[in-house]
Amino acid sequence: MADGDSTASTALPATNLVVDFVKSSVGAKVIMAVTGFCLWAFIIIHLIGNLQIFQGADAINHYGVFLRELAHGAALWVARIGLIVCFALHIAFGIRLAAKNRAARPVAYRMKKRMRTSAASMSMAVSGLLVLAFLFFHLAHTTWGLVLPEDFTTTNAVKFANGDAAHDVYLMMVKGFSHPWLVAIYVAGQIVLLSHLYHGTASLWQSIGWHHPTWSPPVSPKLTRHPPGRR
Repeated sequence: MADGDSTASTALPATNLVVDFVKSSVGAKVIMAVTGFCLWAFIIIHLIGNLQIFQGADAINHYGVFLRELAHGAALWVARIGLIVCFALHIAFGIRLAAKNRAARPVAYRMKKRMRTSAASMSMAVSGLLVLAFLFFHLAHTTWGLVLPEDFTTTNAVKFANGDAAHDVYLMMVKGFSHPWLVAIYVAGQIVLLSHLYHGTASLWQSIGWHHPTWSPPVSPKLTRHPPGRR
């Protein structure tokens, strides 16, 4: 047998193993857990950055310039592409996993019991779509300038390296959140996001094998102790 044939024959099973893993329910759960963790980490970093608004206009506006000029603007695009990929994989495998679960039980149970199942876990698909809708609204407000465009202005107090005036993030947020209807949308969005993250974090904990009777209950009360041999 030629060396090339030997290499191909040994590489094929490994490729099939990866494909089979991705197609399996376990693979879908792991991919959702990994992408969910990346999105969860982004939310924390995004929150920390936006908290600089409490330090005043200069702090938050300089932060906006820093993000846009980091690595000559390349870092921001890398982050955006990475987030798009994570969102796409998370949504695609979430839909695929839901379809596989439905196909595995084509006939509904005669009696449905929802013991130890939170409202968040029963509405993950709905809350996920609402989070996605809120994300588009947030981008339309803070990035695209489609919501309250009159507040989407620049400031000469902070400038880019090329001398262009920077986006006045501080004024946009202060004026925007002076409208009760905008505050209501953001509060509702945060509640839905919290609901989705609560169940998502518990599922991530279990999917990557970190479930333990000691530290799992604080993360998710539904992950309770089971006697040996019982599920």
